[in-house]
Amino acid sequence: MTKVPPADPLAPNEKTLGDKASEAFASTKESVTDAAARSRDAVAGAAKSTAETVKAHPGATAAIVAGAAAAIAGAAFGASKLIEKKREADATPKVPPSAT
Repeated sequence: MTKVPPADPLAPNEKTLGDKASEAFASTKESVTDAAARSRDAVAGAAKSTAETVKAHPGATAAIVAGAAAAIAGAAFGASKLIEKKREADATPKVPPSAT
């Protein structure tokens, strides 16, 4: 049985850890750049489509915006009332039944 000597980690035909890291970085950078370009194109397409729809249907757009604003205002008002009730309940002294 012959012994095989261990490979020299710095041999020219072997990739160093730095080389592997550089390749991984380049590959990741390319993937992120591609994903960003696809996202940018999708957002631009959605914005263009939305603008065209708003121009074609201004009345419906105004109604949707008004409805969304009313829903947000109603939710904010309801939340403020709930917070107010909780503060009042916390401020009311708790008297044990035996003290009355």
